[in-house]
Amino acid sequence: MNARADYRTLLIQKTFWLFIGRAMPFIVLFLITILYSRGLTYTDYGIFQSVWMYANIINVIISFGFSSLIFSTNLSFLFSFIKNNRKLITGFYIVLWTTGLTIFFFVAKNFTTPQKFLLIAFIVVQNVITVAEALLIKRHREKLSFIINFFYSLFFFGWHLYILVSAYSLVNLITGIIIISILKLIAILLVPLKSVNFEEAGGEKHFISHWSYLGMSEVLGVISKWIDKVFLLYLLTVSDFAIFFNGAFEIPLFGLLISVAGSLMLIEFSANITLHNKIQALFRESFKMLSTIVFPLFFFLFFFREEIFSIIFKEKYNASLPIFAISIFILPLRINNYSVILQSFSQGKKIMTGSLIDIVLALVLMIILYPFMGTKGIALAVVISTYCQVFYYLYHSAAILKIPISKLLPVQNLFIKFGIMFILYLVIFLLLQNSSMHLKLLVAALLTTLVTGIGMWGYFKTFLKNNHGYTS
Repeated sequence: MNARADYRTLLIQKTFWLFIGRAMPFIVLFLITILYSRGLTYTDYGIFQSVWMYANIINVIISFGFSSLIFSTNLSFLFSFIKNNRKLITGFYIVLWTTGLTIFFFVAKNFTTPQKFLLIAFIVVQNVITVAEALLIKRHREKLSFIINFFYSLFFFGWHLYILVSAYSLVNLITGIIIISILKLIAILLVPLKSVNFEEAGGEKHFISHWSYLGMSEVLGVISKWIDKVFLLYLLTVSDFAIFFNGAFEIPLFGLLISVAGSLMLIEFSANITLHNKIQALFRESFKMLSTIVFPLFFFLFFFREEIFSIIFKEKYNASLPIFAISIFILPLRINNYSVILQSFSQGKKIMTGSLIDIVLALVLMIILYPFMGTKGIALAVVISTYCQVFYYLYHSAAILKIPISKLLPVQNLFIKFGIMFILYLVIFLLLQNSSMHLKLLVAALLTTLVTGIGMWGYFKTFLKNNHGYTS
């Protein structure tokens, strides 16, 4: 029993440090989004956000699944494979980087030539940091990762604030971020790590196939995430794009929760790949844990969206509200990483197929819905395609573990929790209907904090008390 308790305590500690370490940059970027959307013109803000859109897409393309491969693979095997195939791998990534960055240079919209070269340097630095940080976490240095991210976030936010209050310049902004990012990379590389012995890599053909499918799945995944914004960036003016972006903008906390949960589950699953009961238990626990955060926040954002936009954006982006009201229905899905089981069992082909389904269905629906609904049709197309992709992943994950989908999800727990949250927030919304905007937000925010805190406390209490299929 002590061994099980120690294991769960260690897992909670890892989750805590990993979450807050990754949360800092995301929270800072969210605050910057608010400040910049209020302080910049529609045109400058639209160009500013397109920087992050391009950087995210190109970064994933040129890394081609390498960070996820680090999390899901034994490091000694991975290093041995790279050592044995260094020429092939080096050549592949040289071609990939050259092609990806060249396409970006000629296709990127609304940037000058000097700005494009600067953005290429920024993307390259961010790509290297992503890999270095993945290795740091894989080697169980989550606490140090948090410390580095904490100081990086402070400098990152400070520089953005300085650029905003002084004469705004995109070139100066990106130049400063590159310098701060290089300092972060140096800090990561200075962390002392135990050396990894090279072991003979076996099953290389299967491993190459897994890497290929994993890379393609990540590329397709990032395209599906940004496809609505890419679609409209080349269709609308920069100002109209800015309005759509704020309406379809997903609060980073939700993506972060999925990222952290997925990274931890990958590490645990890859170490216990034959223990199906443990994989099933941890996957279900992830639903229970994240739903205690996501469900209250979803209803808070849905019922009080007008008040939130009025205060945060000073009514400047009220035109984004119809887009937000549709896009937010993706959030109830953000209670797990649905492809993590497939990834652990090297089912890259199925992950890639799910991403293709998402992209193709989203594009078809966009073409159908945009003429009738405008930008709201774009948002609805993404929501529908995302739900279809999630069902596809759950179906095949359950098939791998040879259990029905109902055993993979804590269905009753989720439905009860969702229903209770809906009724609770609906009652509060109706009671406060005639109250002032500030009072509505204050009461709703306090309720959300209370409900989330109680839910997390109850989850961790149960988690530490029960076994849930874990072995010592």
